Amino acid sequence: MTKIDILKLKNVFSALANEKRIRIIELCSQKGRTVTELSKLLKLNYSITVEYTSMLAKVNLVEKKRNKDRTVSVKSLIKLNNCGEIKKI
Repeated sequence: MTKIDILKLKNVFSALANEKRIRIIELCSQKGRTVTELSKLLKLNYSITVEYTSMLAKVNLVEKKRNKDRTVSVKSLIKLNNCGEIKKI
């Protein structure tokens, strides 16, 4: 049995401890979104949205990619269902 990395797990759970960050995952699992789109959909300040998506990317829940037009796309690496289950995409 491998030893669980408690710090990594703690960071994942911290990232999921905010309703708006969970909503980002949900929106980005349907289709990739830009940070600007997420900001508007969630009625969040752009800089907060950047902070939230960066936090999720740091723990490998989403992937961020800079596009040629300088926008940043966000794609979820997991899918959440209504029962609270998390599935890797």
